[in-house]
Amino acid sequence: MSILIDNDISSADNLYEVPIVLIILLSCCYGMISLTAIVGNFCVLLIVAISRRMRTVTNYFIANLAVADIVIGLFCIPFQFQAALLQRWVLPPFMCAFCPFVQVLSVNVSVFSLAAIALDRYRAVIYPLKAKTSKVSAKWIIVCIWIFSGISGMPYAIALRVTLIDTDTGNFSKPFCHNVGIPTPIWNIYNHALVCLQYFVPLSLISMMYIRIGLKLKDTKTPGNREGIRDDVILKNKKKVIHMLFVVVTLFGICWLPLQSYNILQEVLPQINKYKYINIIWFFCHWLAMSNSCYNPFIYAIYNERFKSEFRNRFGCCNKIFRLQHKDQKSLDSLSSRYA
Repeated sequence: MSILIDNDISSADNLYEVPIVLIILLSCCYGMISLTAIVGNFCVLLIVAISRRMRTVTNYFIANLAVADIVIGLFCIPFQFQAALLQRWVLPPFMCAFCPFVQVLSVNVSVFSLAAIALDRYRAVIYPLKAKTSKVSAKWIIVCIWIFSGISGMPYAIALRVTLIDTDTGNFSKPFCHNVGIPTPIWNIYNHALVCLQYFVPLSLISMMYIRIGLKLKDTKTPGNREGIRDDVILKNKKKVIHMLFVVVTLFGICWLPLQSYNILQEVLPQINKYKYINIIWFFCHWLAMSNSCYNPFIYAIYNERFKSEFRNRFGCCNKIFRLQHKDQKSLDSLSSRYA
């Protein structure tokens, strides 16, 4: 999760200068995903907080994911964007360590919450007769997620500081936020490990669990005598759940792949940071990764019947967006809850 200006300080003043039109476009794009992430995830938090029937174990993890995405929208998206755009650090010095640390913290919480949701769904579908995760256990898991995420991000708080670096011309110095507290070899190893922790390991685990869940739901037969309407509704809900899991995994993988690939490449081949248009490439990769924080509320509002119903009830102006597709909502909620 390194900041672009930390990658190659000696050539920072020679990087491609971003045109004003592109600056406006980037500002609008980053502002859009930041606002959407904050508002959308706040609505998710509000629904879980005020609706008693929404206070389930899975929804606790979803609420935790929403908190992490709100933090990303508040601290990670705007501050890292401006630092990379200006190619210097203009914020208060303490934010040099604070913002990257908060970004690693919130991204870890987001990823681990997705893994916790997948594990909870996996246990509910694969082992339906075993005891479900209690609300108390879920709260302790959430606390552990935040503690572990904070510990894994501490090297950023220790390493990053603002220092003045002379430009190639030697006429002036620029303030840069970069690593001064951890030896470079150790720093490189840590960043490789962080990429695995934030992307490859959780994505692999989530994918395996969701594939197993999809296969299980596909092979599940409706108990009792066949009833046309009931079986059709259950079949639709099976497909919807499988589709939702596919969307969650696919979006996570697509959104984070370019940025994580860059994080690995710039450690292995640091000369790529001298490429004239590397900052444009980085902006695209970073924007795509950050945009993942604003998709989750829409995924659950579209594919989760209970969230859809609550969005409709709590936010009447959104009826057209989140309208129900079935007339008998109570019957649909009852059937879908068996597979959600």
